[in-house]
Amino acid sequence: MGSKQKETVSGQKDYFEAKLNEHRSSLVEKGLALEMIAKDSNIKKIQSKIRKTNVKLKAIAGIERKTEELAKIKAERLAAAQKEKKGKDKKPKGAPEKGKESKRKTPKESPEKGKKEKKESEIDE
Repeated sequence: MGSKQKETVSGQKDYFEAKLNEHRSSLVEKGLALEMIAKDSNIKKIQSKIRKTNVKLKAIAGIERKTEELAKIKAERLAAAQKEKKGKDKKPKGAPEKGKESKRKTPKESPEKGKKEKKESEIDE
């Protein structure tokens, strides 16, 4: 993923630009005309690599811009949700929530209570 980082791509661009300047200066020293230098195959290859890195940099900038927009939208949604929570009235602690009422209307007798009654009835007899 290193090739998709902005620093890496900008470093590549700097490298290609330095290489282009170096190659041009060597051709000028040889005494070639500007027209011949522009037609040189190595110059064209280096220029194409520079164009490709420019495209990569634009794509990376677009991704960064999109990421910032999404982060901003997410922050706005979070803030709206927090406002909505604060705006709602809190229910009292003892009040049952809607839909969570007990299905049984009478509480079940505990088994210990039933055992005590049996023991008392056995003792009476």
